[in-house]
Amino acid sequence: MNLLRRLQLRLRATVRKGQFDREMDEEMRAHVEMQAQANLEAGMGPEEARRAALRQFGWVESIKETCREQRGIVWLEHLAQDVRYAGRLLRKNPGFTAVVALTLALGIGASTAVFSVLDTVLFHPVPGPEPHRLVEIGERSHGNKDEPRFGGLTTPAVEVLKTKSEVFSDVVWYSSLWMERTTADFIDGFGGDAVSANFFALWNIKPLLGRTFGRDEAVRLNERGEPERDCVMVLSYALWQSRFGGDRGVLGRTFEASGRHFTVIGVMPPHFQFPAGAYPTFWVPAETPPPGDVELANNSVFARLRPGVTLAQAQAMLDMVARQLLQEFPAIYDNSWRRRGGGFALMTRPLANTFTQTPYGAKDLQQTLWGLLAAIGFVLLIVCVNVGNLMLARTEKRQHELAIRAAVGAGRGRLLRQLLTESLLLAGLGAAGGLAVTFSGMKILVSLIPQSMPRLRPIQVDGHALAATLIMALGAAVLFGLVPAWHASRASVSGALKQAGMGMTLSAGWRRYRGALVVAEVALSLLLLAGAGLMIESVIRMLNTNPGFDPEKLLFVHPGLLRGEKYYGSYEAANARAAALFEELHDRFAALPGVKAVGISKFEFFRLGYTLDGQDKPIGLLPAGTGVGQSDLFRAMRIPLLAGRYFEKTDIGDKVGTVIVNQTMSRLCWPGESALNKRFRAAGGRVYEVVGIVGDAAEVRGRFDDKVEPTFYRPYQENAHSGGFGPYLVIRTQGDPRGLIPAIRDTMKAVERSMTAPWFEVVRQTLYERTQAQRTYMLYLVIFAGVGLSLSALGIYGVLAYSVARRTREIGIRMALGAQRRQVMAMVMTEGGRLAAIGVAAGLVLALWMTRLLRSQLYEVSPTDPAVFAAVALLLFAVALLACLLPAIRATRVDPMSTLRSE
Repeated sequence: MNLLRRLQLRLRATVRKGQFDREMDEEMRAHVEMQAQANLEAGMGPEEARRAALRQFGWVESIKETCREQRGIVWLEHLAQDVRYAGRLLRKNPGFTAVVALTLALGIGASTAVFSVLDTVLFHPVPGPEPHRLVEIGERSHGNKDEPRFGGLTTPAVEVLKTKSEVFSDVVWYSSLWMERTTADFIDGFGGDAVSANFFALWNIKPLLGRTFGRDEAVRLNERGEPERDCVMVLSYALWQSRFGGDRGVLGRTFEASGRHFTVIGVMPPHFQFPAGAYPTFWVPAETPPPGDVELANNSVFARLRPGVTLAQAQAMLDMVARQLLQEFPAIYDNSWRRRGGGFALMTRPLANTFTQTPYGAKDLQQTLWGLLAAIGFVLLIVCVNVGNLMLARTEKRQHELAIRAAVGAGRGRLLRQLLTESLLLAGLGAAGGLAVTFSGMKILVSLIPQSMPRLRPIQVDGHALAATLIMALGAAVLFGLVPAWHASRASVSGALKQAGMGMTLSAGWRRYRGALVVAEVALSLLLLAGAGLMIESVIRMLNTNPGFDPEKLLFVHPGLLRGEKYYGSYEAANARAAALFEELHDRFAALPGVKAVGISKFEFFRLGYTLDGQDKPIGLLPAGTGVGQSDLFRAMRIPLLAGRYFEKTDIGDKVGTVIVNQTMSRLCWPGESALNKRFRAAGGRVYEVVGIVGDAAEVRGRFDDKVEPTFYRPYQENAHSGGFGPYLVIRTQGDPRGLIPAIRDTMKAVERSMTAPWFEVVRQTLYERTQAQRTYMLYLVIFAGVGLSLSALGIYGVLAYSVARRTREIGIRMALGAQRRQVMAMVMTEGGRLAAIGVAAGLVLALWMTRLLRSQLYEVSPTDPAVFAAVALLLFAVALLACLLPAIRATRVDPMSTLRSE
């Protein structure tokens, strides 16, 4: 208690220092006057009595200082003095302060921006308290190659999990929902989710407008997964903006869709992008359908573990539930599909894995952001090295001042602390300015996030980002401030005072140290330039790659959804209607002015198993569809026919087994042989015979480095209404395809209005847009490399300019003894060129190792491409020599007589 009281008194004395100093002055004066009065009474004169009192009392200022040290917190007072003194010095040198602060702001701000996106999207994607207790529960599903995958749950599984309150404190689910409404144009179709009434409560996120669902608002779903009666609805921010114009009066508005009326009760904030990512969506509260012969695992389930329950315990419970489901519903769970990959099982994983380990582009984004963070880390190192050089030069100029301070009693520790305080103040200014850079940088970085990637947290400057900024500022201050401060604190007082005003030359050790800093700058800059050069070449190759067809003036027209069995009575009737519709659309589009060719295409989603003649083991192949004759896909897209023939009218029909295969399938199935006339069988026994081989065509919407699937084509009429991509129409135009879109819409509306709105793809634009992530990554690397190159040039210039200024006397003597101006210029240029050459060599070694980390981002470019490395090395060396030129010219203008006279 006494210790706390003393600390409280010391803090009070430190804060109220002025008042206590005045009180101490009065007390000291009172003591001196009392002693002087006593001396007067002893018979001394007034002046003598006062002098004697002062002698007896002692040195007043020393006593005051002792009292201050005992009364207050000395280090806090000294720190405040150091900060005030550092602030005055920085104000006296506004140019130096601005350059350093802006340089640091760029490095710290950009680093914080990249870290903020990484933290939000990948490190801490789940908001709210105890996010580690949130889990996802799914069925062990399977991919095309029989590998285990995390899939959805059937309704019986969801019903059982809802009863496991001893393990889960809350269980929520969602399943996809499609709604339609009739408009004056096409059918307005939009997707959303049917969710449990407690869905939003799990995420601890408040709506932007209105409210979320109450537990009594859930409705039953019919056999098509649609609400059986009118209900309420919550809108996503994107849907609110796109369909309701951001009208805040949307709450309470009712609109009709799929024969039901929905009342809007809330709008979620823009960062709530779950599970559909940034796409417009909506949510309606629903009950799970009653258990029955349900085969589709369409429900995604999430839960909160009860306190004390571990993932291992939850998994043990799920194993019991899986065995229970197998016994109660053998028709659903004990089949060949669920026995693949080890048998039917339920799985659980942390909810964070949904955002970081799912096929939404999270892996690519993670690699991209880590690469950007590494790149900006190198920029920050260059910034610190550059500022360290500036600080060292500034400290050298202050040797006389520091020597005087040491001579009057300032200890080495006090000088070191003062200089580090100046570094911290500069770093603080840089961090404050860096926040502005952070806000700007995050806006651009958001474009890297795939639109389909779900998100729950806003990307903003939060506590984690501020902590990262503070850590980077402190680290930068230590990096660029410690060595100059240490150098200044160890300087000889007598030597500094003797050489004050003279052109003191740095010791060989410190010259080597400053040279090493420049070499480090150049090496790091070359690494950034190499990365930027590789990305530039990669993007150029991506944009100029041959997709296997001619993408110029090519338009894809996706007619939208037809009604299927719901409107045509049966699957066969819907299939026939789709085939007839596409034939009519083909004829009408072909008659439009400006249309050169029209084809029909259809692709499936997954490979299926087929068996080659002479083999027993099935092989995965991708079936696709094409038009025949005038609607031929290959001629419309200009995919080359390599061998055989195109389809004819006689190839249409379920009993005809002729196929055209792409080059990848030909090589995979019959390596070293001609695929013509070769046969293979489907699982149902149908036999196919190859009559043509076409070139490989890249998937327009796929990744730039996706491999072409082994594909075979049949006339699209066989499965015109089945799943997969399409059918869709491929239109080659004479001019810009965008100009034909209004006429195509009008034609489609005249032919069939009972479909959802069509959507269009200008193929060249789609191919360009799929390189967005790489182009953004390239842009950032180019910016970072440009900053690094500029800072390296400034670093070389600064070192040489300072060297010339310090060696003015030496240069004057050399010129007085007969040195020519070109020799002086060569001397300075050689010094700078040597530093640049060493830096380039070190940077090449570093780049040969580090650029391998870019391998996943590169397309048809080696991470050690010699042409790129040679180009960036020459560029950096040329810029370095240019930076040497001005100091070299200044050195040649030294007047020997003036220099010697001044000495």
